[in-house]
Amino acid sequence: MMKGSTGLIVVLCLSTTSSISVWEEGKEYHFLEESAVHVGTNDLDSSASGMRMMSDVRIQVAGNKLVVSIDNMQEAHYSHSFPQGGWPYMLMQEKVKDPKSKYIPSVGYENGNTFSIMLEDGLVSNIELPEDLSVNGKNMMRALASILQMDITGHEMEMWTRKERSIHGECDVEYAFLKS
Repeated sequence: MMKGSTGLIVVLCLSTTSSISVWEEGKEYHFLEESAVHVGTNDLDSSASGMRMMSDVRIQVAGNKLVVSIDNMQEAHYSHSFPQGGWPYMLMQEKVKDPKSKYIPSVGYENGNTFSIMLEDGLVSNIELPEDLSVNGKNMMRALASILQMDITGHEMEMWTRKERSIHGECDVEYAFLKS
């Protein structure tokens, strides 16, 4: 689950013209990407295991091609009793420091690598990944690519739903177009 990614999609959807422009030619975008994966039990003494990942993402736009670079990759792991009241750790956006789950530099995954995405109507039509990257690293890049896509074929409406293919399969994705 990519927490915080929804904000990126809403910000990228803001436009002052009647046609939607998600990525502007020649521009470079920077953002902090943070995600979490969590597995737990509902036993009498609940426990949880999971990990968070955070990285600096830079996107350069050249026509329908996005060149995505990922740096400063960090990870945090959690495997403890499930805390009373919910989530075992908080993301950076929630500004809570959890001593049981502290970020450390990541030694694997996609840190320091660049990949490119080709878009058609805002959807990923092709992705080029570094050949020498691990399977986990490639999958993390595919996950990031799936949150960067946005079906813009229904942009004449204020809200629309499209069936999109992502790393999770075919999913209904809802969009809201906000005029600024």
